[in-house]
Amino acid sequence: MRCLCFLLLTSVLLVRAADTGMAGSYTGEWKSDSSGSAGALHMTLDANSKCDISFTLAGEEVKTKIQSFKLENSQFEVAYDFEVQGIVARSKLTGKWDGKAFTGRYQTTVVDSGDGVDAGTWSASRGK
Repeated sequence: MRCLCFLLLTSVLLVRAADTGMAGSYTGEWKSDSSGSAGALHMTLDANSKCDISFTLAGEEVKTKIQSFKLENSQFEVAYDFEVQGIVARSKLTGKWDGKAFTGRYQTTVVDSGDGVDAGTWSASRGK
């Protein structure tokens, strides 16, 4: 029984170590499914399970406020709020680390009403 507990704990720690090995700066892009709009995406992950994201919209850098973040078993999920033209919106990014980059999808809604605003794809790889 002790051996089984030890193996389980070891596997959990190894998975966590792999995820914290993803700490660093990432750059990439997002692209809307409906409008064809696109922009840059900047993301920083740290070893303490914190995430920071900004992106460009119509050529302007948009700062965000992280609401939730999860990176586990190479699966990525983050939700952040931002303000554009007086409206507070929330984007949720989900994705996966493939060994070289994160790729996934995003969905954006209006915080107050929950109305859908946009959805599309995103990707980010380690900055150089």
